[in-house]
Amino acid sequence: MKKIIIKVLVSIVVIIFVFSAGLWAGFSFNTIRKYFLSTNNGINDTSAVLEEEPGFLEGISESILNRFSLKPFEEAFEYISGDSLMTFQKQELLQAAIEGMLTLLDDRHADYFTVDEYEKIIESYSGTMSGIGIIVTQDDEGRIVVVKPLPGTPAASAGIREGDHIIAVNGEDVSDMVLENVVTLIKGEEGTSVDVTFFRPVEDRTFEITIVRARFHVPNLFSEMVEDNIAYIQYIGFQDGGAEFLESEIEKLTREGAESIIFDLRNNLGGTLDDAVAVCDLFMDSGAIVTVRGRTDDEERVDEYFASNGKYIEIPLVVLINGFSASASELVAGALRDNDRALLVGEISFGKGTVQVIHELSDGSGLKFTTAKYFLPSGVSIEGVGVLPDIEVLLTPGDTEDLQLNRAIEEIKMMMDGQ
Repeated sequence: MKKIIIKVLVSIVVIIFVFSAGLWAGFSFNTIRKYFLSTNNGINDTSAVLEEEPGFLEGISESILNRFSLKPFEEAFEYISGDSLMTFQKQELLQAAIEGMLTLLDDRHADYFTVDEYEKIIESYSGTMSGIGIIVTQDDEGRIVVVKPLPGTPAASAGIREGDHIIAVNGEDVSDMVLENVVTLIKGEEGTSVDVTFFRPVEDRTFEITIVRARFHVPNLFSEMVEDNIAYIQYIGFQDGGAEFLESEIEKLTREGAESIIFDLRNNLGGTLDDAVAVCDLFMDSGAIVTVRGRTDDEERVDEYFASNGKYIEIPLVVLINGFSASASELVAGALRDNDRALLVGEISFGKGTVQVIHELSDGSGLKFTTAKYFLPSGVSIEGVGVLPDIEVLLTPGDTEDLQLNRAIEEIKMMMDGQ
């Protein structure tokens, strides 16, 4: 079965964290997948495609064939596989051809995943994972940075900290690897171990830790009452069904006396578009949420999303953001602020304003590339810019208190007092 996973999240993947699939109709890869492997017909290798199938290009849509011929690709494939001095497996040539197409996109988020890599990536969306328990990102210089070790996980027990850099896995340097491939190296079966080498900038030291992987379920939020009538909700990531769980959590908190909400999107690396829209819809009953601009074939595609259901439109709301608030979390923070629904406190966000899609090809491998940009209700794209907080509060590694949360509590008290 073909899987399509739409992520507002870009170039950011978690090692144990879960984002469920969010489907966006209209973005598919039917044309390419038809001339690689056809598992439905029992074909299990590329040689069967080339040597047994009379029409290597059979099944390609008429719209593509009418624009140009793919026959030269078939001919080049056959010449190289048959006559080249250097020999390659046909699957290697197909992979190189796919990677060549992705390189032409000049898209730093585009990538090809082998069958094994793709299976492990898909597992990370399942809700239960075997891993070490860290959320990671890849910064502009290509470094793999720990955003957050999750409580109760092997990484937290091993003393891994926010801001640590991963520089090697099982002795293999990861400095030139894309994030998803680093994730693949670290993940593994429950009970097995992995050697991870870290660099800790605040201490200017490198260290290696052997961590035993564990299996656990990762919730998408944590909540507590920080004052008698102020609820604090940390939303970890946007996944299918997340907004429904958030709604039930708010209902529970209001029964406990909550009259306002501090919604923490710090270190939230994004997730699905559907859940981001649904979360906004909880706090808004009208107004634009986001506009997504992509294309279908040669025509521009524009999808606009509006609020309509707002169940909690009156409750005072402060949103916390920082430099690791990315993509879907930036969309939510920006939409709530543009609609005068929330006050933003913290630091400028990451600046991811594009949408990626991951497609499964018929041999079980996968593709990822950018399909669209999204725009806030104000018409602004935050790509490369980020969302500015209304009130900037910086945190440093030496801070002993959460100054951003403290300021959010101050602001929400004034909102409740009508100031």
